[in-house]
Amino acid sequence: MNKMAADIRAARILIVDDMAIMQRVIGNCLSKAGFENLSYAADGQEALDAIEAEMPDLLVLDLNMPKVSGYEVCRILRASEKTANLPILVQSASETPAERVEVFNSGATDFVSKPINQPELLARVCMHLENKFLIKDLSDFHGRMRAELSMAREMQHSLLPDKEDLEEIEKLSGMSFEAYYRASFELGGDLWGAWALDDDHIGLYVLDVSGHGVGAALNTFRLHATMSRFEALRHNPAIFLDSLNRALQPTFPLGQFATMFYGVLNVRTGDLQYAGAGAPRPVVVSKNGETRLLDSSGTPVGIIASAKYENRTTRLHSDESLLCYSDVLLEAPDENDQFIGEDGFVAEVRAEAGAGDRRELVKRLLDHFYKRLPGELPDDLTAVALHLGHLPDALKPSTDTDGGIVAMAAPEGALAAMISVFPQLGDIKVHLAEDMAGVEKVFRTNPHIQALLLDMGHPTEDLTRINNALGEEFLAAAGPIVLVGAEEKATDAETLSEIINSSRYIDQSHGAEALFATVSAEIEEYMLRRSVRVAVETAEISVSDMDTASYRFRTREEAKRIATILASACDEPGAIAIGLTELMVNAVEHGCLDIGHEEKGDLIEKGRLADEIKHRRTQAPYADRFVQIDFRRTPSQISFRIKDPGKGFDHQAFVGRPQDGHTKKHGRGLTMACSCFDELTFLGNGNEALAIHLVKAR
Repeated sequence: MNKMAADIRAARILIVDDMAIMQRVIGNCLSKAGFENLSYAADGQEALDAIEAEMPDLLVLDLNMPKVSGYEVCRILRASEKTANLPILVQSASETPAERVEVFNSGATDFVSKPINQPELLARVCMHLENKFLIKDLSDFHGRMRAELSMAREMQHSLLPDKEDLEEIEKLSGMSFEAYYRASFELGGDLWGAWALDDDHIGLYVLDVSGHGVGAALNTFRLHATMSRFEALRHNPAIFLDSLNRALQPTFPLGQFATMFYGVLNVRTGDLQYAGAGAPRPVVVSKNGETRLLDSSGTPVGIIASAKYENRTTRLHSDESLLCYSDVLLEAPDENDQFIGEDGFVAEVRAEAGAGDRRELVKRLLDHFYKRLPGELPDDLTAVALHLGHLPDALKPSTDTDGGIVAMAAPEGALAAMISVFPQLGDIKVHLAEDMAGVEKVFRTNPHIQALLLDMGHPTEDLTRINNALGEEFLAAAGPIVLVGAEEKATDAETLSEIINSSRYIDQSHGAEALFATVSAEIEEYMLRRSVRVAVETAEISVSDMDTASYRFRTREEAKRIATILASACDEPGAIAIGLTELMVNAVEHGCLDIGHEEKGDLIEKGRLADEIKHRRTQAPYADRFVQIDFRRTPSQISFRIKDPGKGFDHQAFVGRPQDGHTKKHGRGLTMACSCFDELTFLGNGNEALAIHLVKAR
């Protein structure tokens, strides 16, 4: 006997009839069929009392009885929530249509005629008991599902930042969070989070897993668990996304992925480094409603293991907000089946930014959203705003101990006049020093200086000895030294460049904007070299035990990442990473993109280098060009062979290691690279470099 049959035969059946003979007839019929749990009542009131004492599974009810009729019993039972779904099988000698209508209007489930047709009675009893138990099983299943979904929902909500943790971050940063999360189903695929990385940095991410419901939620749990494996890489958004993507791609079902934005904010300077994986573009908004969009493009996580991610930077200022959100805010249709898109949403952000308390911007935006939403939420919704406060003087990005540049210039000279315009052109802090002692003092109190400007009007003796005044960090990463003077000083500048290894000479007649653009570009390259050194000292990514490896790349960012990885195999990884980066970036700019030194200088002065690089990457002659680096390790040495598709250069002029600075005005990068390796040789036309690092005996 199967389980369902056993349940039916053990069902409690109450037989109600005022005639004892009818009770016996119905009881004998059911007993012979195997029903074991029968009870009886002689009238309607007795039946109601029995039901109150013990709920039956089915009621066989006569209509015409003393005290309380069968009709009234039906109405009383249906009026109670406890007995509203009790199956009631009515038996009656009358079969007029009017009586049947009255029976069913009273609440009966089914009808059986007198005299009792035993096969019909058994069929109807079994059918209604089967239905009851099926409905009960389904109800129990739904109850378990609701309980499990509720538990899963609580678990998913537990992945969101804890209130106490956010309060700690707010206390650390002086900023405030405003966040909203709502799933379109019981479970969702959206998630956001924030964490303190150290006293100066916080990380913020917003992600959206494709799909809805349980499947999306499972991938969200998988993604959250995987993120915890790469805690050591959280300082670098691009490397963090790289590692996350490589780990998740094999585990994500085909066609499923996650879009993501991850940023690391310096809470003292407002500098934000971030990387995107196809997420909606975050909006930076001032309290007056001025907006700018961040580039969060990139391959969604989980699609292809070879996807690469790029670090980008911007600076947030006092009283600005960073708004991240899921795409439902852009794509949910209104009552006219129209959606506002990115332009419409940004227009709403501008309008609402100045319409009330800045810390309630998300609330006002969502009020608008739900007013135009005609029905249910079509997708999961997440909106997170990070509201910066007013940065106190000790936290402003332009303090005397927080980077910037130093200019050795006479107070009334041309260079001093040019740098006085810098505040109008951008966010570069300038320290003015009148002589070499002043430069030395600045470097002593501020080891993070990013560039040095020298007025060619200073005595040659002071200029030739300037390296003695510079900081170790600045010299180690070949900090940029820019010479500024009148046209007639060009020859002197070239001679001086051979001595102090300066990076560029700017004719003062070109103006403050050209100087600012040049300094900005030089700082960018210098910070790239410095960040490589930091990355290689902190990253856990390495070539491990591999003795050979080959990589292809076509961007500066990829060059930096690969240099960091390969340099970790060396005894002096910081210096090797800087040397590799210099060679690899040159291979990208000169070899892949065919940007010569003179052209690069012109582009830098005009502030167009970055735009030209982006433009050339899209052009047919350059789009498919790559640099290849081959890594080979033996017990005695590590070699790096870098080959680009360019025309090369006159490498014969640079054979050997320069001892007293470079002898050509364009050789500064080569001088720096030479100082990082034990051997550096150029092959072919100069488009192939072989760098050797000798392994120290252990």
